[in-house]
Amino acid sequence: MNAPEQLGRLFVITGAQAAGKSTVGQALAEGLRKAVFIDGDTIGGMVASGAAGMSQPPTVEAIEQLFLRYAGALTLADVYRAAGFDAVIADNIFGTFLDDFLSIAAPAEVHLVMLTPSVDAIYQREEGRRKNAYRDGFTVESLVDSVEHGTRRVGLWIDNTNLSVAQTITQILQRADEALVDTTEFDTSEFDTAEFDGSHSVPDETDDLY
Repeated sequence: MNAPEQLGRLFVITGAQAAGKSTVGQALAEGLRKAVFIDGDTIGGMVASGAAGMSQPPTVEAIEQLFLRYAGALTLADVYRAAGFDAVIADNIFGTFLDDFLSIAAPAEVHLVMLTPSVDAIYQREEGRRKNAYRDGFTVESLVDSVEHGTRRVGLWIDNTNLSVAQTITQILQRADEALVDTTEFDTSEFDTAEFDGSHSVPDETDDLY
């Protein structure tokens, strides 16, 4: 029997919509020796019927499905990490939902990277995308405020306003130790999406996370 591979690293790239998560995450995975890229939008899109989109305020079912999306991405990452691949997840994880994500990820070590470009930079990037993430009353300003003022400051925060993708990746790799988050403090045996009772505290401003 072959010896098991060394467990791969887990990188999580997040930030407001159009902050560059997917672009940076994909490029990071491609630049590593052996890695997979997992896009949260792809995981969420696997729901063929009965999908519950986020709203303001979000419904219990929408939050349950968001947690399932997080768990699905982490489970897929674990499959590849067990085979020696590094895994890079890109998704919308901010506000109080960051604590929930880290709770689901526990006790795995997470290299968390929060991208924090300026409001103007996000507007410019959003104009160049095919999808419209800012709708139904949600604004760039509200999400940036949620990231900056409503999110636990853990991991590596990078203002990539004036950084190229390559420069951003260089910072991530050079400062990987700063990105490392000990998730054991978030570990709770009580977490169970099936028993979600609606008492979860949610941010005042949420985006369509699907």
